[in-house]
Amino acid sequence: MIENETIKSILSRRSIKIYKEDQVPEEALLTILEAAKFAPSGMGLQEWHFTAVQSKDALAALNEAAKHTLLSLPDDDTVSGPLKNQAKHFKNKPDFNFFYGAPTLVIVTSAKDPAVSSPASDCAAALENMFIAAQSLGVSSCWINLLTRMSEFPEIRKLFTKWGIPENERCYGCAALGFNGGPEKQAAPRREGTVILVK
Repeated sequence: MIENETIKSILSRRSIKIYKEDQVPEEALLTILEAAKFAPSGMGLQEWHFTAVQSKDALAALNEAAKHTLLSLPDDDTVSGPLKNQAKHFKNKPDFNFFYGAPTLVIVTSAKDPAVSSPASDCAAALENMFIAAQSLGVSSCWINLLTRMSEFPEIRKLFTKWGIPENERCYGCAALGFNGGPEKQAAPRREGTVILVK
């Protein structure tokens, strides 16, 4: 296998779920966000927004809104299975924090009903650029998906609106960013049989 600094960043990155309180420096954050903006997008439309939340009060409000929303979900077919499972997972955790206490959370949003672009794919590509850029700068990260199913709940939408996220957009994923506060993580073994070469 060929190795260079980019490949090393990809292969060494891990999803971190314990963070130090130290904030991501602004220059590093802006570099990570710039990398996100250079991800490929459908037809080159770049129909996304990156909302980086670093305020402790704002993050606490978002976490509390998510917790309250999860605990208030009706137990019927109006709620998707994945969201029900996440509610069960977090229900009895008094220290609930869906972004693991990271000091920065980047919320990636795009159009709810796009005419021609592919927002889920576009935002996923931007998130991956963020994770690789973060790793190259010594910043830890974790892909956070809870808000992808919660954009339209009133408590979440109220905060989105307050922070300037357009009303016609929904969340397609988030990046928790900070510095690892736990032990170094090792990569899980890679599954065999996932690569096919047709020559």
